[in-house]
Amino acid sequence: MKNLIGKIDRFDEKHPFLMVIINGVLLTVIVECLNQRSPVGFLKFVVSNPVMFAVNALIITTFLSVTLLFKKRRCGMVFISLFFLLFAIVNFVIRTFRTTPLRAVDFRVAKSVMTIVNMYMKPWQIILSIIAIIALVLFLVVLWIKTKKIRPKYIRSILAILLVAALAYGSMTGARSIGAVASHFDNVTNAYTKYGLVYCFGLSLFDNGISKPDVYNEENIDRILSENQPSGEVSSKRPNIVYVQLESFFDVNKLKRFTYSQQPVPNFVQMKQDWPSGLLKVASFGTGTANTEFDILTGMNVQFFGAGEYPYSTVLRNETCDSINFELKKLGYSTHAIHNHAGNFYARNKVYPHLGFDTFTSQEYMQGIERNALGWAKDKILTGEIMDTLNSTEGQDFIFAVSVQPHGRYSEEVVDENQTITLEGAATEGEKNAYEYYINQCFETDAFVKELTDTLDQFPEPTVVVFYGDHLPNTGMVEEDLIDGASIYDSEYIIWNNFGWKTEGRDLCTYQLSAYLTGKLGFHDWTLAQLHENNDFDTSNLDYMRDLQMVEYDSLYGKKYYYGEEGAPESTEMKMGIREITMDRIEQVGDDVHIYGQNFTESSVVGLGGDRYETIFVSPQELVVEGYTLEIGDAVRVFQMASSRSWLSRTPIEYYLLGPEALITITDMNELDSQSNSAGHLIPEQEDE
Repeated sequence: MKNLIGKIDRFDEKHPFLMVIINGVLLTVIVECLNQRSPVGFLKFVVSNPVMFAVNALIITTFLSVTLLFKKRRCGMVFISLFFLLFAIVNFVIRTFRTTPLRAVDFRVAKSVMTIVNMYMKPWQIILSIIAIIALVLFLVVLWIKTKKIRPKYIRSILAILLVAALAYGSMTGARSIGAVASHFDNVTNAYTKYGLVYCFGLSLFDNGISKPDVYNEENIDRILSENQPSGEVSSKRPNIVYVQLESFFDVNKLKRFTYSQQPVPNFVQMKQDWPSGLLKVASFGTGTANTEFDILTGMNVQFFGAGEYPYSTVLRNETCDSINFELKKLGYSTHAIHNHAGNFYARNKVYPHLGFDTFTSQEYMQGIERNALGWAKDKILTGEIMDTLNSTEGQDFIFAVSVQPHGRYSEEVVDENQTITLEGAATEGEKNAYEYYINQCFETDAFVKELTDTLDQFPEPTVVVFYGDHLPNTGMVEEDLIDGASIYDSEYIIWNNFGWKTEGRDLCTYQLSAYLTGKLGFHDWTLAQLHENNDFDTSNLDYMRDLQMVEYDSLYGKKYYYGEEGAPESTEMKMGIREITMDRIEQVGDDVHIYGQNFTESSVVGLGGDRYETIFVSPQELVVEGYTLEIGDAVRVFQMASSRSWLSRTPIEYYLLGPEALITITDMNELDSQSNSAGHLIPEQEDE
């Protein structure tokens, strides 16, 4: 062994550039074995697309070649190699949990993802991961200290680096020119398998937004506007419109291998027979909730964006976007979002105002949430929230409700002993457990669908409800598991109403659904919807797709000719929750502080004297902070905290002044100098947090 190591050392000293190439190839083999999930998968990749194996190897080698400039070159080689190995391992683990691979967007939403990591990993797995990271850092520190220095040959090394980088760039360009790789991914998971991990992740890192169409100019946008000029006709019948996006939900009777102890989704199956319905083509499988939302709300096709991109995490952080909300607001509708999960997940609390929502009720503003065995909120809470929202305004409402209960992970262990439905036909006990858990969550979500329609059937206002699944679940299924003709990218929708309105359904893509519905309702005042209607929703029409891409590019990245002289819509002053959270009084009871008010929830946290304190939720009218003694002039406010410990909303600052129940609200900070407490002391100036 010593002789072998000695020979490698001598070879490395004589031929450092050749050693970089060898390491690059070997590292690519390991990375792709992990990406392809087996050595056999790796061999299939190399045989089917050797050009892309070379591209991935050259990209990795380019990074490794930079170490030729290091005095501690071998240590640098280990650093970079470990980085790629860790990167590949993380991708392997992520694909195990959710099917879709690691993308740049995952780092943009990392803060949100950390809030639900406990739902995917067991505590011992989290602890073991932390220990492994600490051990790795210590190893790298020791390695850096122990590695001996080698004097680099700078000119030769720079030339070598430039050569490898040029080969990498040339190979990528050449691969595209010969069709070895696509410039856009219709299916991200398949793309990682066909083109390799490093290339695909790099594309997701730099390929964001919508590419400028070659034919984009003001004249073509004017042509699109003139050809798709809305008639302006709007039906006098303006019902409430409710969208219910069902997380990971679909008609599980399409799984051909299984039989069930009873019908898992009886209401959904019956509604498909009784009401207008159709297939709904979605952009992703196993994930992509926010992108389905984007398509539905905007009428835009998310597939024109970069590979695996989430517009919620990129352009919509700063830009407003034409949407069904803004169009319905012109007709007098109030617009509301409801989601029984964290309000800051996918940055919805920041993005929804840019899509035109007036209110957003997330789980932090709900009372009485029940949770399933994995901790996801049960969907039945949404019935009351939808009804309360409808009753919160005098006029018509548009409500966009997003459920969460059937969300993964789908554990191969039994996580709930009290399930209603059992199944037969699973290949393994683990598969049986995973599917039984999922099936029973769908069963309960299906019951929520029935409860909502039964409730709305007695509601005096005319209301249309559109139910649809956002994507199929990541249970490990493949297309062959579905009945003949079904696709893992096919969800379904149902249009229900409570006032005898007659219409019909047809197969659609997610970005066409809102245009189809508004058209059937007789609302013909939305240019983008008119574009879809005039082309009969025919996605095989290349002119239609070209014009749609042009409109999307122009309205989000271009000159915004689409919006005309009025310009893009202005972001709304969105209110979190429909119920106002207020403080009425505050009392010192022994060593504890009791805050009394209205509409508190389990996410309410009390701020006292400039700091937030652990808060006990007693009831919607009472909160308690233990072990705090009030002082005259303490600032008091209540925060609604998201699961990441960032706040979503807060009450105005009030000041504890005169005694057991006294609060005074200071709206003008200049008034502080004129206010005094009973002891004659000035109230200390409080800085807004």
